[in-house]
Amino acid sequence: MKATILSFVSVGSFLLQGTQLSSVVVSAFSSTPTLGKTISGSIPSTALFAKNRSARRMEKKTQGKSRPNNFYDAVTDDKNAQGGGDNNKPKQEDVVSAASVSDARSESRPTVSTIVIDEATGIERIQQGQYVMDVATRKAVKLSDLGPMYRMAQMFPGVPPDVREKYRVDKYTIEVPEMVERLRQVCLAPVKNEETGEEIMDYPKKPKDEAFDFVLANRDMLGLRMKKTLGRLKLRAQSQFKKEEALELRKLWKHYIIIDESISAPFRQMLMDAEARVGPNFGNLDLKSFCGKELYERTASYLVLKGMVAHWEKKLRDAEYVENTPETRSNFIQILMVGDPKRYLPDPPIIFRYDEVVRITLMAQNMTAQFVNTPELFNDLPPEVRFLEAASFIKGGTALRKFMIEEFCPAEEITPEGLREGLRRLDVQFSNMQIDPYGDIKNVVGRLCDAVAVGSDDERDPYIPYLCNLDRNGPGYFQTYTFNHDRQSLVRFLDNAKEVQQGGIGPTGNLLDQISNEASNLFGLGKKPEGPKEKPSNEQEYKVPESRAAGRPHNLGWLDLLGDEEVTGGSSDDIGDEIYESDNWREVIARKQRIGGGR
Repeated sequence: MKATILSFVSVGSFLLQGTQLSSVVVSAFSSTPTLGKTISGSIPSTALFAKNRSARRMEKKTQGKSRPNNFYDAVTDDKNAQGGGDNNKPKQEDVVSAASVSDARSESRPTVSTIVIDEATGIERIQQGQYVMDVATRKAVKLSDLGPMYRMAQMFPGVPPDVREKYRVDKYTIEVPEMVERLRQVCLAPVKNEETGEEIMDYPKKPKDEAFDFVLANRDMLGLRMKKTLGRLKLRAQSQFKKEEALELRKLWKHYIIIDESISAPFRQMLMDAEARVGPNFGNLDLKSFCGKELYERTASYLVLKGMVAHWEKKLRDAEYVENTPETRSNFIQILMVGDPKRYLPDPPIIFRYDEVVRITLMAQNMTAQFVNTPELFNDLPPEVRFLEAASFIKGGTALRKFMIEEFCPAEEITPEGLREGLRRLDVQFSNMQIDPYGDIKNVVGRLCDAVAVGSDDERDPYIPYLCNLDRNGPGYFQTYTFNHDRQSLVRFLDNAKEVQQGGIGPTGNLLDQISNEASNLFGLGKKPEGPKEKPSNEQEYKVPESRAAGRPHNLGWLDLLGDEEVTGGSSDDIGDEIYESDNWREVIARKQRIGGGR
C-alpha cells in the first residue's frame, strides 16, 4: 500500500497532535531583487508603500542600464560565456521565481522579513527573511526536529480519523450558510472585554485548536473559495446597510484567513528552501546532487520545478503572441494586456523576449523530465503529486478520467475519491503561495481538479451561486455604484475627453483662445495676482457618462458604512475634506488615527 498525501494527513495529525500549527506566511519572493513584496497566501496584503516625488526621482536614477552578460550561462553550453557578466550590475529576473531569493546570501538576510528604509532613496521596502513568518505569533515558522516523516506531515497536515469524523461535513449535501455557521461556532471563544472586563464570545487573537481541526478536516472544501465567499457576504451585508452583520462577517473572514495561512506556512517554507537549492543549479541535470534526499525535500523540489515549467511556458505563449501579432488600432489594448507590463520600461528588469524565454523554458522542461526519469527522486512521491505529472501528457478530459479510474488509481491502490480530495488539498496549498511565480501552477492544478471531477459526485460546488452568479437576487450579489470623482482626476479627464478622429487634430473651435491664453501665461501678460486658494467643493454631484455607468446607481455610499474602521480602526466623522498629496499621506493617516483613537 503506497503512501498518499491523505495518509500523511492522518499520520501527521497523530504526530502533531497537541502541537499547534501556528505558522504562516511572508513572501518568499520579490518581483525584482531591489523591491520586495509580501504576500500572505491569497490575502491582498502586498505591502504597497507610497513614494514621494524625490524618492521616485532617485529610484529612477538608480535603475540599471543594461542586461548582465552572464544571463545565458545556465542555458547554453558556451564555455566562453562563463563569467562574462558584471557583478556590479543589478540582477535581472530569476529563472526559478520572479525574485533573487535563490541567489541571496542567507547570512545577509534577517531571520524573518522586516521593513527597511533604502538609504539612497528613502523608500520603505520589505527585506526578505530567511524563514516564513507566522502572522499570528509574528515568529518564524519552525520545521519539526523529530524527523523527515514529521516534516512531511507538516507539509500536508491533517487530523486523526476520530477528529475528522467529528468535524467533517457532508460535501454532497452541505450548503454555504451551514458551512459558514459551523465555521463561526468553532472559531468563537470567551474573550475578555478590555473596557468592561466582562467575558464575551468573540474571535480570539490566537485561533483555537478546534478551529484548526475543523479547517483541516474540510480543507479541500474551504480554501480560496471560502475566502472569496466570506468577502462577498461581507460586501453584500454592507451594501444592504447591515453594519453589525458586516462587522461580524469581516471578523470571521480575517480569522479564517489567519487559520488557513497558518496551516500552509510549512508548505511555503519547504518550497522556499527548495528554491534555494534549485535556483543556483539551474541548468545542472545532475538533480540528485541538489534536490535533497528526504521525501519532503524531493517533493518540494519537484513542485518548484513543475511550477517553474508552468511559469515559463506561460511566458513563452505570451512572448510568442506579442512578437507574432501585428499591432493595429483594434488590438492595441489587447496586446498591452498580454504578458508582463514591465517589458515597456526603458531597461526592462525582466526576461520577456521570445528567443530568451524559449531557451529557459526548454531547460526547465529538461530538468523536470530528468527529475521524473530518476526513480530515486520521483517514484515514491505522493500519488497526487505524481498524477500531476502524468496528467500533463494526457489530452482530453475523457481520456484523463479513464486513465485515472482504470490505470492510475488501481496501480496506486487508492480510490478516485481519495485522489480528487488530495488534489484539492494540494490546490489549496498552492492558493496560499505567491501569485508570481506560483499562480500558473496553481491554475494548472485547479483545472486538473475540475477535470477529474466531471461526471462524479465531487463535481458539485456549493460556492457557485455565491461566486459565479450575476442574478441580482443571488445570495452573493451586492450592488456596485459610481462615485463623485475629483475634478482633476484621471477618471474625470477620460470621461470628458472628446474622440479625436484618425488623421485629425481634434476640435479646433477654441484653438485661438487657447493659443492666446498660453501666450499670455508664457510672457506674464495680463496675469492677475493670486488670491487665497479656495478649497475644492464636492457639493456639486458629478454626472457619470452613461457608457461607463452601465446602469449602475450613483454614489450610494455603502462602501463608507464602516468608516475608517475599514482601514485604520478609527472613525472619520469629524475629519474634514483632505487633499491627499503624495508627500503628506503619512501625516493625514496619522491625524485620522489620533482622532479616531481619542474617542
